[in-house]
Amino acid sequence: MSEKVNIAIIGAGVIGCALAHYLSMDGGNSKDIVVIEKNKQINGENQSSRNSGVIHAGMYYPESIGPLKAKLCVEGNRMLYDFCSKYDIPHKKCGKLIVATDSLEEQYLEDVYEIAKKNRVPDIRLIDKEEIKIMEPNVGGKTALYVPTSGIIEATTFVNKLYDLAEEEGVMFLPGNKVVGVEPVDGLFKVNIESETDSESFLSETVINCAGLYSDDIAKMIDPESPYRMDPIKGESAKFYRSASGAVEMSGMNVYPVPFGYMPDGSKLKVGFKEFQRLFKEGKVNKSVGVHLTPTFDMREGKFVIGDTVTMGPAYSAPEDKDDYSSIRDPNYYYLAVKPFFPNIELKNISLHQAGIRAKLSGHYDFVIERDPAYGSFINLIGIDSPGLTASLAIAEYTLKMIH
Repeated sequence: MSEKVNIAIIGAGVIGCALAHYLSMDGGNSKDIVVIEKNKQINGENQSSRNSGVIHAGMYYPESIGPLKAKLCVEGNRMLYDFCSKYDIPHKKCGKLIVATDSLEEQYLEDVYEIAKKNRVPDIRLIDKEEIKIMEPNVGGKTALYVPTSGIIEATTFVNKLYDLAEEEGVMFLPGNKVVGVEPVDGLFKVNIESETDSESFLSETVINCAGLYSDDIAKMIDPESPYRMDPIKGESAKFYRSASGAVEMSGMNVYPVPFGYMPDGSKLKVGFKEFQRLFKEGKVNKSVGVHLTPTFDMREGKFVIGDTVTMGPAYSAPEDKDDYSSIRDPNYYYLAVKPFFPNIELKNISLHQAGIRAKLSGHYDFVIERDPAYGSFINLIGIDSPGLTASLAIAEYTLKMIH
């Protein structure tokens, strides 16, 4: 590679690849773009490959505390469906039910409904238990919020398409290379990288930090006083097969409980909504969308179709480190979590699936997309957790405008 490039992107997850694609199509910045990825392959062990593949609609993110999540999720939802249709990415706008099983949960559901309306999530409506049964006969609940623009995507195919499109436009990807240092040099940035066999450095006019779980470490390379610290959360999942019996057959929708508060150890906090709000504002509890049911894709005759497997998750816990993908939850955890709204499930139906790590930013709810205060050509994208996959194209567009 050359000794100097226009743009260096650190991280080739969905955000890095989306940015590479958008930048490669931008006339003024279309050449000399390098993407550095520490994993040996695109779609390695990261958030982009270890997630539920849900396309979120935007009703979980209050604009008052998460303006970027609120805005970019709703915009990204539309952009993602358009992209998937254009490039034949496996996806389905299957819709979502957020189910309240009692009057306490209805308090939480009302809050979700109000956020959805403020964020202009289209075509949402509250439905009763009879209509729940029409949509998903084996789901039980008192009321539910129906969200038709929610869906699922085959995430690895999406990331690979972004990668392919960027590479076709001349973007250079360097998998298997770890960034070990970034330092300012005469108005440029010296980027030091290491692979298993070699080390080298090059200069870049602009550096974009999309390093996911490690974005806080990268930010500190240019600013040792950076206030951002990752507090990663492990999300484990299980699965069952909807063909196991008619009692667990599903029509193919995303089915969620109402969001709730949870403690650092992953246990659910059962308090009234006002008390939850107080604890949440004080930073004593986190907010979770809960263990939910998500259809998945299978490959049949060379095509992706909605398959037999339904995933259940996430079950949150604190990982030992940023690479801890071990499972500590057993099937009984998932059984107890979904039983209230999916009453026919049996413990024998459930087996463990996989674990992923969320790039949760300590003490910060929203995405961080900003220039370094001292070096304006160093752009940080930190804490891009859920709904980062859904918002990825909108995040890329937002960052492109920032660069201009």
